[in-house]
Amino acid sequence: MSKINILHVVATGRLSGAEKVIADISTNLNENYQCYAVCSGEELKKYYEEKGIKSFIININKLNPFEINKLSKLIKEYNIDLVHGHDVKPSIASYIAAKRHGVPMISHIHVTYTWMKTNKIMKSIDAYFRNRYDLSIACSELVKDYYEENNTSADRDKIVYLDNAFNFNEFNKVVVSDKSEFKKKLGINEEKFIFGFLGRLIAVKGADLLIKSFSVVAKTNENAQLLIVGDGDEREQLEELTKQLNLEDRVIFAGYQKNVYDYMNIFDCFVLPSVREGLPIAVLEAMAMKKLVISTPVAGLAKLIKNGENGIMISERSEEELVNSMLYIYDNADIRSSIESNAYNYLKENYNIDDYVKNLEKYYQKVLGRRSL
Repeated sequence: MSKINILHVVATGRLSGAEKVIADISTNLNENYQCYAVCSGEELKKYYEEKGIKSFIININKLNPFEINKLSKLIKEYNIDLVHGHDVKPSIASYIAAKRHGVPMISHIHVTYTWMKTNKIMKSIDAYFRNRYDLSIACSELVKDYYEENNTSADRDKIVYLDNAFNFNEFNKVVVSDKSEFKKKLGINEEKFIFGFLGRLIAVKGADLLIKSFSVVAKTNENAQLLIVGDGDEREQLEELTKQLNLEDRVIFAGYQKNVYDYMNIFDCFVLPSVREGLPIAVLEAMAMKKLVISTPVAGLAKLIKNGENGIMISERSEEELVNSMLYIYDNADIRSSIESNAYNYLKENYNIDDYVKNLEKYYQKVLGRRSL
């Protein structure tokens, strides 16, 4: 029996949440599938190929017809059976390219798209294509609900959700650097308590709230340190904010890092200060590493975080609420340890990649017409 060829398409060239989902899917599907990936940069291409995923650089970020034509040729050359586009532009490009060859196509919705409330043109373009896709998969139930609330013309029968999962199969092979040595490498004293953030430095991630909240915590707790791992458009503004608050010696900007586990390993608490989220992979990674997560009340984590049991979800996104939670966790090591253990167990039981791919394979088969749900 010949393999079923799946082509994943993403618009970026660096590893982040959606890009990691592609790798997790591709390396965990059963042996009947062969996955390929399209991205826009050499760094991500190399990451995929190190995992045995044959990859190609085609930049569909601007929906350039020449790039879409390259994608179409690739679909034909590699006898692709199904194209899986990740987020809006890759989905549009994938649909146009796949349609030429009668190849079915799935669109993956990875976040709650804020432009659905503000950008009528983008919303109209997305709506035009949405019902033309064979299936849309949202990364969580709440992301699905958000999308359907903001696109009333969408065919509900063609939108499903699969909660993002954690790849324990890969994680169990990870070897992290020695915690003490890695702290020393970053110039952090062994005794410091590390509040950590990992993600893109863009407005919706809300790192400014974290820095402001940390400034309050730092005033009365000399042992507290903030480590920010990631890069983005807001980095310069956030570094300036740090200077204004006289926190240059208490906040470290580590920039974008490919190997996130070494950094997360030295966190004592992972803080997610986001304005909105889908179901961020970084939070799943933190829970897998038994790091306590404090999160703002973003809809995408409502099912995952049981407040006070396997994480802390503040009641409102405010500096006062975040400060109080950070201080509470800082001062209560026993409670922190209990929550961390609960988080790991809950993640393993409910968000395991093995269950995820089994469900995804059912959707693939449905779209391919080989099996009904």
